[in-house]
Amino acid sequence: TTEIYTLSLHDALPISDNDVASDPAFPQFQAFIEEHRGGAGYSTEVETIGRFNTFKSNLKLAEERNRRGALSSKLGQPQEHHGVTKFMDLTPQEFNAQYKGLIPMKDKESIPVMMHANAADVKANAQSIDWNSKGVLTPVKNQGHCGSCWAFSATEQLESQYKQAYGTLNTLAPQQITSCDRNDGGCQGGNPINAWRYVSGFGGQELEKNYPYTSGTTGQTGTCKSNKADVDEDTTGQYTMIARSAGQESNMLAQIQKSPMSICVDATLWQTYKGGVITSSSGCGTSIDHAVQATGYNAAGNYWIIRNSWGTNWGEKGFVWVEYGHNVC
Repeated sequence: TTEIYTLSLHDALPISDNDVASDPAFPQFQAFIEEHRGGAGYSTEVETIGRFNTFKSNLKLAEERNRRGALSSKLGQPQEHHGVTKFMDLTPQEFNAQYKGLIPMKDKESIPVMMHANAADVKANAQSIDWNSKGVLTPVKNQGHCGSCWAFSATEQLESQYKQAYGTLNTLAPQQITSCDRNDGGCQGGNPINAWRYVSGFGGQELEKNYPYTSGTTGQTGTCKSNKADVDEDTTGQYTMIARSAGQESNMLAQIQKSPMSICVDATLWQTYKGGVITSSSGCGTSIDHAVQATGYNAAGNYWIIRNSWGTNWGEKGFVWVEYGHNVC
């Protein structure tokens, strides 16, 4: 057999074709390729082996996270579960670049904070709420191979709050923000607050059907093609911050009773997430790198319901559940 030397994030050791085929994890890798790569595989043998090494490394991470999840599982909370996702052949660096994209604000202290007077006592009386069941969310979106999470989080929040204010749920165009917001980097990242500043300055946001999303397929920011005459929804207005620190999570719990929220998280752990509640023992991290939307709270299980922008074939049909009260993620 031919010896192939793989250059990857992992040990660059000589490995033969027979070694790969006899590896216990190889059937899982083949099934992954069939399901998530259309059965086409990779362009070269070297790349295939490199991706297989990455796949095995992520499998070990999923197993370790499952062990932690089993130890930290709490009564009333669906147990956290990790396994093979559509991101299993990506290195951490590739995953970060392609499927996240948040650049934290540097001047957040200048943004007004809306504090709830009853925030300190809200936990004792907080009710379960799911804004998806109340008809204020558009279907789960998919940012694809573009670090445009910030544009999706901003768009989703505008959709929800417009519905709450005016009774109409429109599907807006994250491509407009991705391509036209000059204060952010398109597929190279940005922030929802900058996105809202752009939308407010432009005079609103176009509908998705008039400005379809293409960056997820091309991986490119694209050229701005927005037209003020095409703006269907006037989403100009003010924005406020709900929490600047872990100590203000109770303020978020008070706000979720009134509306969804655009939130920023550490999504490193989410690469292998399949379902259940991520808890304070999961090792989620606190270096925020991804923007999503908090869309509810489960009182019985004491966890946030969070909408992601990675499609419905990830997590809990596009959502992730995260324990409340411990600054998880």
